[in-house]
Amino acid sequence: MLLTTDASPDIDAVLTLLRSADLLEALPRTGYLYSRVPQPESVAAHSYGVCLVALVLVDLILKRPDPPEIDRALVLEMAILHDMAEALTTDIPSPIKRFMGREHVKAGERRALEVMVRGVEPRYLAVWDRYEAGGCLESRVVHVADSIQMMLKVLQYEVAGLGDLRRFWKHEGNFDDQGIPEARALLERIRAHHEAGDWPTGL
Repeated sequence: MLLTTDASPDIDAVLTLLRSADLLEALPRTGYLYSRVPQPESVAAHSYGVCLVALVLVDLILKRPDPPEIDRALVLEMAILHDMAEALTTDIPSPIKRFMGREHVKAGERRALEVMVRGVEPRYLAVWDRYEAGGCLESRVVHVADSIQMMLKVLQYEVAGLGDLRRFWKHEGNFDDQGIPEARALLERIRAHHEAGDWPTGL
């Protein structure tokens, strides 16, 4: 049994966390399955996309004439952790969340993440809590990055003729810009490409 001290991390716990998180590579985004998209992206692929969008958003925000303070490292931590609990809970689709109650789903996800990070780094749970609480700029950036990544993926699937994705465009919550003008511009442009049907598939 590996003993832990402040100077000696629990390597078994670290490996357990990494092994659990690795399941996200095989876990499909179930909302796309409900929309009849064959072989949809994995939760891991989505999380990477959210990280990239969040990183770009931070840099766009910092290009303002009088930019606000924003913690880039915290943004990326939130983006990495925001769906990690789904390795244990799976990606619960919205119809099921409506029946179960979103507060119960979030409570279950928090318990799952607590199990995953136990013995590794309790601060990860605090970062997730802060993300879920919203309010701070870092959390709002990651929330809207989640939406931007999703709607970009929906647009890509739509142009490729995969599935019935109309419900994504009808849900105004998918276009909540979290009060971030740079995000609003991106979401509006994504919607414009959808309406014009002219989204390019390459560079």
